[in-house]
Amino acid sequence: MYNCFDIAKQFLKFANEEGQGIEPMKLLKLTYIAHGWYLGFYDKPLIKNSVQAWKYGPVIPELYHVTKRFGSRSVDLETIELYSDNKLSDSDQHFIKAIWNTYKNFSGLDLSSMTHVKDTPWDEAFDPHQYHTIISNNVIKEHYKKLINERRKQS
Repeated sequence: MYNCFDIAKQFLKFANEEGQGIEPMKLLKLTYIAHGWYLGFYDKPLIKNSVQAWKYGPVIPELYHVTKRFGSRSVDLETIELYSDNKLSDSDQHFIKAIWNTYKNFSGLDLSSMTHVKDTPWDEAFDPHQYHTIISNNVIKEHYKKLINERRKQS
């Protein structure tokens, strides 16, 4: 299991290789989405950080607090490297690459819209009377398993 910065760093590396940047919202949502698909496919968490249901969707607080200073600018890889602990295994790098290839053309706002609608883990956990509610990994896992099963039926 990795920390959220290990995953964010890999997304930033892929973006840099393609001459792209990633603003904070997109990086947050990509990291969350990767965690969700990983739970769905492998029944274990990709990141050890908790995910919370905030007003505008699921958030990994540690990643948010480090990246928010970038505003709408691209997050600096060197900043994220300061918080990264681990090198991803080859298979996990390939997994993150698949997530990148699937979602790289979506904006942070697009990804935010996808992750905080009805019948998502955010929808199940969000409580407007509580500031930040934790979204359990089991809820995230079941949601992504459902998506996997739906996609398999379509194939």
